[in-house]
Amino acid sequence: MKNKITVDYSEQVVDLFHRHIESCMYTMEALGEGIAQASECLVASMLQEHKIICCGEGNSGLIAHHLATNLLNSFQHERPALPAMVLSSDAATAIAADSSYHDIYANQIRALGQAGDCLVLCYNGGGAAATLRAIQAAHERNMRVISLSNMKGGDASALLLPDDIELTFPVDDRARAIEMQLVAVHSICELIDTQLFGTPHA
Repeated sequence: MKNKITVDYSEQVVDLFHRHIESCMYTMEALGEGIAQASECLVASMLQEHKIICCGEGNSGLIAHHLATNLLNSFQHERPALPAMVLSSDAATAIAADSSYHDIYANQIRALGQAGDCLVLCYNGGGAAATLRAIQAAHERNMRVISLSNMKGGDASALLLPDDIELTFPVDDRARAIEMQLVAVHSICELIDTQLFGTPHA
């Protein structure tokens, strides 16, 4: 029987955790105030009986879905459901087949979005065409936009209005950028719960 060659990847795992920690530190320093502002914007919208609409590109779309789920269900403690939705992937598939992939989110926003709602948009890079049209559709409906991306100055950034909130993560590595989006979403959820329901008891 041939001897099996085992490789110890533990050092690489340690390095991955170190890179995650460094990304958290950079993000905290750069975006702490912006994340707090994003939570306040969402709370203000919900208190005025408006809703949060979430969507995103690729793997970042899972982050948007996670945010909507946490608001609709609960985050860490039981509390009333909050008005949030993630744009349907089933509808997106139908829109892409019958119309244009570029409009997979824009068409849903035009149909479901109302003045005073907030769009939370997660993506990487400068934003694909579907992201750009989503921002334009949100503005057509008089919605504020909160964007989470790892690139400032792209096409999506240029479409944002002064009242929108842009959270640009200072991380080049795509995997770390998505991790930071998740950290930011968890922070936003906790801040929303604190503002609406007070600090929960342990």
